[in-house]
Amino acid sequence: MKRLIVLMLVISAPAFADRDAVKGYWSTGDSIFEIYEKDGALYGQIRALNSPTYEPGEREGYDGKPRMDTENPEPGLQSRPLIGLHMFSEYAYEDGRWQGKIYDPATGNTYQSRMKVNGDGELEIRGYVGMPMFGRTAIFPPASNCTPEVVAMLPQLESPPRC
Repeated sequence: MKRLIVLMLVISAPAFADRDAVKGYWSTGDSIFEIYEKDGALYGQIRALNSPTYEPGEREGYDGKPRMDTENPEPGLQSRPLIGLHMFSEYAYEDGRWQGKIYDPATGNTYQSRMKVNGDGELEIRGYVGMPMFGRTAIFPPASNCTPEVVAMLPQLESPPRC
């Protein structure tokens, strides 16, 4: 019986590691987003931006104000700040992978998606319409890689990753 329990733990350990591997801070180069789990659901939230406020003359009447979700197709959501924006919905761990929907604030589009951490330790998110073969994969390095862009954004984070 003990052998069976040990075998079950050994077999399930890689699946558990894969489940947790996506959690943490990731970088787009222009932003840092955090992935975390709460009550069995996965959340992705923008935590820092390379340029968190509008520059003078960039957008009339918005000088110095926080960047907003201006590309959102719903007018009522276009004034919400990008920092703190939740990008994931309906994300759940099924069949050995995280799957759900992801919102792209750069385009205002929402896509079906799945994600995993690849062999290089980078986050791969595949966004698609209909079937995964009709989509594209974006790759995000961990924020802990501490590139100059990431280091510049770290002061915006409450609990920054170690560099």
